[in-house]
Amino acid sequence: MPARPLRGIHVLWMLLVFFALIVSVDAYFIVRAVATFPGEQVKNSYVLGLDYNREVERRDRQRTLGWRAEAGIVQIGGQHLLVHLTSAAAEPLSGLAVSVQVFSAAVGGVDETIALEEREPGSYVAPISLPSHARVEMRISALRSGDAEPAFEAVKTLVTS
Repeated sequence: MPARPLRGIHVLWMLLVFFALIVSVDAYFIVRAVATFPGEQVKNSYVLGLDYNREVERRDRQRTLGWRAEAGIVQIGGQHLLVHLTSAAAEPLSGLAVSVQVFSAAVGGVDETIALEEREPGSYVAPISLPSHARVEMRISALRSGDAEPAFEAVKTLVTS
């Protein structure tokens, strides 16, 4: 049986299959990269990578505390940020120095750092001005008196309407 000659339609199909394969592999890598991105915002990821074991130990210590944080916006004569901290036994945590770093996607960095004051046991409040229809990320830090590093940190996302 004689060999069939290579025609233009064959070359077209080979090119289409080749580029379809390349596009599908690229799409797979893009989806995997976006799905596995943790979304953490750190100033110097290289230094954090070098100090990774210390970071894991800090997170383990925090996990053993079992503390929980709830955050939200309340209207108390204006817009206020309310953070409620509870222990593993669901008891309010008092006497902490609580601060919040506010990040917004529009700015791409720290918008402001707010120091909260304790109004009731476990409830920490500070005035805040957030734009309407915004998504903001808050990094909450709670220090015990005399400690240099936070005993508790949490990241919360708020969507304002």
